[in-house]
Amino acid sequence: MGSHQPDARRLKRTRGFESAENPHMDISAILCTHNPDLPRLKRALSALEGQTLSKDRWEFICVDNASSQELAGRVDLGWHSAGRIVREETVGLTHARLKGIAEARGDVLVFVDDDSLLDADYLARALEIFREHPFMGAVGGYGRAEYETTPPEWLTKSLRQYHLDIPPPPSGHKLMYARVQRHWGPWFPVGAGMAIRREIALRYVESIRGDPVALGFGRSGNALSGGEELDMAICAMDQGYAIGRSGDLRFTHVVPGFRLELNYMLRLLYMSQYSTERLMVHRGWKKPLPLEKPTWRRKVKRWFARARRHSPEDLCWRALSRGRADGLSGAPPDPFYSRR
Repeated sequence: MGSHQPDARRLKRTRGFESAENPHMDISAILCTHNPDLPRLKRALSALEGQTLSKDRWEFICVDNASSQELAGRVDLGWHSAGRIVREETVGLTHARLKGIAEARGDVLVFVDDDSLLDADYLARALEIFREHPFMGAVGGYGRAEYETTPPEWLTKSLRQYHLDIPPPPSGHKLMYARVQRHWGPWFPVGAGMAIRREIALRYVESIRGDPVALGFGRSGNALSGGEELDMAICAMDQGYAIGRSGDLRFTHVVPGFRLELNYMLRLLYMSQYSTERLMVHRGWKKPLPLEKPTWRRKVKRWFARARRHSPEDLCWRALSRGRADGLSGAPPDPFYSRR
């Protein structure tokens, strides 16, 4: 646990920081995007425009992460007087979020995906949670998937969670949180809509500067690695804060048809699990597994296992299992999954 105690005063800003050009903000909403699908992006922007929290209390930062065609001039941010587009030339979600953090002025940062639609009261509810629970360092919400095409029958309820189709628990307190270090659990917030105190985000930035492993987490181009949001949550707990999810925070995740294709799902599942386990080992939360030597017997055994016919659901669970084993051992990503 951190040595200092979080309290309600952490949401107050030194008044000398404010100026006409640099006014104080309660929230900075940060949307990072790389070569976006414009219709989906515009839906995400429309959901932000419809937020009930007064726009003089929050700013909007759209980080154009090295899109091949610059985003400036292609989307309208005229609906928000404190909305702007900034450019980050290094490809990768982690680098884009670092840019957004550097630009942010709000006490609370809310990360928005370019294919996620925040409910109208999302920003207001997030701010309320931090003010009513000063021990909270980071909090996320629960998603509902909106499929653009009909999902296949093999896409079970458990697998839909990887499309952020995660309903809140049917009973109990709306805010589920924990300060339990070195133990992953359902209280970890997902990256879409994650809200975090700015001071924690700045400490996260400091902690990964010069750390190539940590900088490698997060989506990058077509690579489906992840884990950067878990790393920010771990940083919050390392400082003595709690992290959690709230049933008051809801969003819709728009899922295009190509993300339902089996090859894409196998790549997503493998890399998601691989990244999570790599992060846990890197932060000392799990012990690494010994790296298997690629003997010819293991290669032949794996080849026959892959050549055998399996149902799509079985293949998905095998991808998760393989991702866990490879991530814990520190093996490079298996090209059978990572390059599908």
